[in-house]
Amino acid sequence: MRFRVSQELRQPVGTEFTLELRHRSLFLDDDAALTDLRGNADLLRTDRGLLAMVRATAQIRSTCSRCLAPTKSPIEIDFKEEFIPLIDPVSGKHITPAEAEDGFVIDSRLMLDVGESLRQYALISSPSKPLCRPDCAGLCSTCGTNLNGDRCS
Repeated sequence: MRFRVSQELRQPVGTEFTLELRHRSLFLDDDAALTDLRGNADLLRTDRGLLAMVRATAQIRSTCSRCLAPTKSPIEIDFKEEFIPLIDPVSGKHITPAEAEDGFVIDSRLMLDVGESLRQYALISSPSKPLCRPDCAGLCSTCGTNLNGDRCS
């Protein structure tokens, strides 16, 4: 989810902008993905870059921790992060602020990529042991049968 922010970075400190976030699918890791992502990123021009205040909703697809069936549940993602540019938007000179080492950056083409920050905050917001349903019976420890629909022999 990349947005060109070259004009926004040329605005005075305190200027506000809004980006609409819509994405079909965003992989979080090997077992989970976001689908139907919708939301907004309110941007505030700061003296160092852009402060992004993101509010989004999505469906998270993952695997049930008890029966290993696919699951899908709603998730809300809210965060604030400052994105620091790697080049000066006016002069084009490369800058390497110390603040950018541990945070998120705006690349040398002045593209703001909120995908990685969304991925990280979605992982934090997602359940550590997702369930397909609250009363999931899991798998039989002897034969591996899914006890939600079948009986163990």
